[in-house]
Amino acid sequence: MTYRIIKHPLVEADLFDITAYISSYAGLNVGKAKVDEIVDFISKLSDFPKIGSIRNELGPNLRAVPASEKAVVCFTVDDDTRTVMILCISYAGSDWEQMVKERR
Repeated sequence: MTYRIIKHPLVEADLFDITAYISSYAGLNVGKAKVDEIVDFISKLSDFPKIGSIRNELGPNLRAVPASEKAVVCFTVDDDTRTVMILCISYAGSDWEQMVKERR
């Protein structure tokens, strides 16, 4: 059975910031392509939600998984409601742990 993907309201801003960051040195097409890879990765979590490292020290059921080379996707999985909640997406060494703390 598939899980429903839910995104924290600031995830779209994360994706915008990643696009802007990559575009600043590699061009808009490359920035958009990289974000498309990340979005595609996230969509696959609906079928395979139990991947990534469990980081309970940062929050219950929190998982962090690398995506598209330099990105980290942080999310929780709720088996009762069959949902995956995307909390944040960081890129190129940004502080995803702090982002998670602020959004929980």
